[in-house]
Amino acid sequence: MYCKNCGRLISDNYDVCPYCNKPTRSSTVNSYSYQSNTNSTGESKTAIGVLLSLFLGLIGLIIGLLLYPTGSTERQTFLSGWIKCFVVQIIIGFILGLLFGCIFLDYIGQIA
Repeated sequence: MYCKNCGRLISDNYDVCPYCNKPTRSSTVNSYSYQSNTNSTGESKTAIGVLLSLFLGLIGLIIGLLLYPTGSTERQTFLSGWIKCFVVQIIIGFILGLLFGCIFLDYIGQIA
């Protein structure tokens, strides 16, 4: 079948066009189910990104603790720098998450 919105050829099994992200059958796809499917995908990608950044930060901490001997000035400098960078990363991640979350939700509202 052809998408009624963008005119591209798509499989008959699609409820949402993979090219323009518009519902292909208005009688079978309501905007609520379409929005909830899109949000869950976005939320899972966001969760993976957050977990990956936390994991990599902790790996860096472990490597730094193994490199510098206990009680050395280098270890104290490393720990204070790591803590500062980690806090800045959390703050920036939170701000960007809010910003892109608002943009994403606004985009979803325009599609439906």
